[in-house]
Formats: sequence, C-alpha cells, structure tokens
Amino acid sequence: MSRLVAILFITLGLSAAVAAQEHTPRRPTNPPPTTPTTTPRTTSDPKDAGWIRFTSEIGRFSVLMPEMPTDKTETTQSEHGPYTTHLFIVRDTQNVYLIGWVDYDPSFNFNKQSELAANRDNFVKGIKATLVSTRPLTIDGYQALEFVAETSDRIFKSRVYMVGRRPYQIVIGYPKDQEDELTTNRFFNSFKVKLN
Repeated sequence: MSRLVAILFITLGLSAAVAAQEHTPRRPTNPPPTTPTTTPRTTSDPKDAGWIRFTSEIGRFSVLMPEMPTDKTETTQSEHGPYTTHLFIVRDTQNVYLIGWVDYDPSFNFNKQSELAANRDNFVKGIKATLVSTRPLTIDGYQALEFVAETSDRIFKSRVYMVGRRPYQIVIGYPKDQEDELTTNRFFNSFKVKLN
C-alpha cells in the first residue's frame, strides 16, 4: 500500500524549489486540514535555540522543528479501502523537514516489516535517488528502518516507524556536503510518538 510515500514524493517535489529541483505530480483534492496544536520549545540548551516543539494531537507525536510546519491532508480511495495521509513540512534556507503518517482502512491487513521496506523503497524510487545505506532499528519500542538516499545534489536521511497500524516517516533533505549533524540529530531524536 505505502501511500505515505506518494504524498512525501509530491511534497518533496513542491519543497525541492529550495534545491532548484522541479517535479509536477498530480494531487487529488484535499479534504479540510487538521488543526494541529503547538507549544513553543522552552529550553536553556543553546543547540535548540530558535526551534519550537510542534505537537500534533491527531498525529499523536511531537518533534522539534525550526518553525511551524505547513499541514497537508489527503483521503484517497483504493482497492483496500480509503486511506488518509497527513504531512507536515518545513523548508528553511537549505533543508527540507518532513513528517507524515497514514491511517489505513481498518479492514486492510498488511505485514508491518514489508510496509516499512516498501515505504523506504518507494521513497527512494520516487525521488529518483540511490539507496546508500539502510538498517533496522527499534526506537522507543517501535519497529523502524533508518536509511540514507542521495540524488545528484542532495542527501535524504529518513526513518520509517510502524506504530500500531500507522506507518510514520520522518525525513530531512539537505545539499550534499552540507550536513549539519547536530541539526539532523536534533530533528530525529526529538520525534516522539504516543499510542494514546
């Protein structure tokens, strides 16, 4: 199924203006957007200065981001029933930050490990990248894959989580040779999902 990936491709295409890349995929009609809640990050840690803690109640997650993300939500019909994809995006002067998840029809049954691998593979294919590395992880008790992909001018680091029946994907994309490891780690390590 891997519908999260389709939305991430579209968003990367829209976000890639930062990297002077252009994609023109078609998008289905959007339903009304969800209303996320946010709480500004209050910390004395200088490495988090200027970032906010973004919390999505409907998404059941929180994460540090450089600014308030934009929200895109789509519901699409499929042979396995309707599914809804949620995506949050921030673009700064060099990086693109993405977080998304999919809610599948309750009757759709899938293999969790296969779904993680399919999201990774479809993401890499969708951005016309080469898979550089991949490794299975358990993060906060959840099955996950972490991977790195590269295009001719950008690196994409991603983690795909399976939390209950929801696949989540978190991605940072940046120009080659311009990785800021502190920024990548701050973004990835701050991502927390709650089942309830």
